[in-house]
Amino acid sequence: MINFSHTDVHVIIVDDEQSELDAYSFLLQSMGVKHIKTVKDSRNLMGLLESISNAIVFLDLNMPHKSGQEVLADMRELYPGIPVIICTANSDITMAVKCLKLGAHDYLLKPINMNSFGSALRNALEIQSLRNEVMSLKGIPRGDHLKFPDFFSRIITCDSVMQGIFHYIESIAASGQPVLVMGETGAGKELIARAVHDVSQVPGPFVAVDVSGLDDTLFADTLFGHEKGAYTGAATHRSGLLERADNGTIFLDEIGDLSRVSQIKLLRLLQEGIYYPLGCDEPRQCRARIITAANRELNRSMGQDHGFRMDLYYRLSTHLIRIPPLRERREDISLLVDHLIHEAANSMGKEITAVDQELLPLLKAHPFPGNVRELKTYIYDAVAQCNTSELTAHAVKDRLSQSGAGSLITMDQSASLASLFGHFPTLSELTEYAVDKALDLTEYNQTQAATLLGISKQALSKRLQKRKKACRSTRGDNVNHC
Repeated sequence: MINFSHTDVHVIIVDDEQSELDAYSFLLQSMGVKHIKTVKDSRNLMGLLESISNAIVFLDLNMPHKSGQEVLADMRELYPGIPVIICTANSDITMAVKCLKLGAHDYLLKPINMNSFGSALRNALEIQSLRNEVMSLKGIPRGDHLKFPDFFSRIITCDSVMQGIFHYIESIAASGQPVLVMGETGAGKELIARAVHDVSQVPGPFVAVDVSGLDDTLFADTLFGHEKGAYTGAATHRSGLLERADNGTIFLDEIGDLSRVSQIKLLRLLQEGIYYPLGCDEPRQCRARIITAANRELNRSMGQDHGFRMDLYYRLSTHLIRIPPLRERREDISLLVDHLIHEAANSMGKEITAVDQELLPLLKAHPFPGNVRELKTYIYDAVAQCNTSELTAHAVKDRLSQSGAGSLITMDQSASLASLFGHFPTLSELTEYAVDKALDLTEYNQTQAATLLGISKQALSKRLQKRKKACRSTRGDNVNHC
């Protein structure tokens, strides 16, 4: 018998049948679990989780008032770190895949015996323990509650990595030290920088500047300002952005494009905390927090003649934030699409009440090298062309075909087929990969998956049946993993 008496985890059982709650409670007690809570009305779960940070939830699917699927979606957004184990009599594989895509840790079929119940609980505990250990190493406080959730409201996400970034921002906000934000073009680096500023709650303003197009003189003039007569054409005194950002935050975007001379000027500012406006001999104190951003790894060019200075990199990256690209958090695409459609429709005075069911799978299959900014472009363009209350997928299809980037095989630009598969794949392996990817992106909807693959539903069904037969011949009757 498995003994869980050593753990302080709270196990929460959500089911509308009292007999099921009693049976699960008895199983847990016999395993040695100390903290057990039961919830008969699924609407009460979120209120309970507000007071419990260390929990594991066993969740029924078919419940009145609020279904288990709705509860799971809410938990993925508000409590992504709490493992959820589905307990249901529904053996539909499509539903199982959908729940796992929504973030469920495991899927158990009723009636549930003690071995499978205990195994699911043990696995969930191990995952939660590892997660807490990683959070602790990163200096992120235990628990999923943000202290200042409103300051992150502009960032549309349900991704657990992004939630971890939010916690990290809250932990570093008060330090006042430089922050380096890494992320691909369009990933939302300025939004993250603004969140750091907002959580810091400093009295000064947030001042942003793209430094990629500034030469050495213009860079110094923009940041430090100048005195009257400092150079030809300097007819009046002009304050620099550092002065405007006094007691606030200055955000320097595209920092990787700075010349070596400008890098030295920025390094001196960080080292000494003072600067000199052009044409002035009196130093000024820098009282602005410096946040920088780059869309490439700066440390890869360190040490090269025209690369990024190593000493400046380590000064800027006292706190380092890496934003995952949109293709690594595809669960966010549906949230972003809903938000962007509403935003675009309001700005154009249109009312869109329905969305073509092909649109979401189409977007989820796209690699998005331009990330959220690219998605926004497609949605705004589609809404502008929409003349009815339903947003169709045709406009987006046209844009994707023009970009030539609608491939199902989505990977980093630097990746290759060999790195993806561990070897150069055969045509058969590529085909199986494409089929699995299409099913994954469409949540096992064979009709939509067949459309993505460019084949008929019958052809896809035949291929899946053939795969299942081959799997059965090698593994016997157990084809759960095929």
